[in-house]
Amino acid sequence: MIKNVCSTAPTLALLLLAACGQASSPDAASLQTAKTFIALKADEVHWNADWKSGDAAKIAAHFGDKAKLMIPDAPAADGAAAIKATVQQALDTPGFSFTFSSDKINIAKSGDMAVARGVYTETAIDPATRQSNSQTGSFVSVYKTQSDGRLKVQWYITTPGPAPTKPSAP
Repeated sequence: MIKNVCSTAPTLALLLLAACGQASSPDAASLQTAKTFIALKADEVHWNADWKSGDAAKIAAHFGDKAKLMIPDAPAADGAAAIKATVQQALDTPGFSFTFSSDKINIAKSGDMAVARGVYTETAIDPATRQSNSQTGSFVSVYKTQSDGRLKVQWYITTPGPAPTKPSAP
C-alpha cells in the first residue's frame, strides 16, 4: 500500500518541500523523505478507515511480522498473530471505536525507519454503567522497512491521558 502511494507522489513531494522552505531542486534524500512522509500520512488515512471497518486482519496488516503492540491494561502483543488477537478483542467490545492522528513524523535520512507521534481517541461502552466512555491519549509508532520494501509499524505504544498541547510559538 505505501509503495504504491510513493510511486505517485513526486509532484506532491516537491510541493511539500517547497512549503517547508526547501530548495526548489531537492536532493534525492530530501525527495525520498518527502515521499515517505506523504506515504505515511496516506497510510494513516487507510489505517483509520480499517479501524472503522472493524476488520482485525486489515488493521493488523499495518504491522510488520515481528511487531509489538503495547497498550494500557493489556500484555504486550508480540507478532502478527498476537496483534490480530488483541485488535479483535478490542473490536469485540461493544461500542468500540479508535481513531488517531499523527502530529509529528521523523524519518531517517536512509528512509528505512520513521517515528510518528500523535493523539488517539478510543471509545467503548462500559459494561458496568452501559454508558459510552471515551479515552484520549498519546501514541508513538516506529516504522521499519520490511523485506517487501514497505514501511510497516514495528512498535506501537499508546498511553492514556489528556491530549498533548502543541507548544506555543516563541
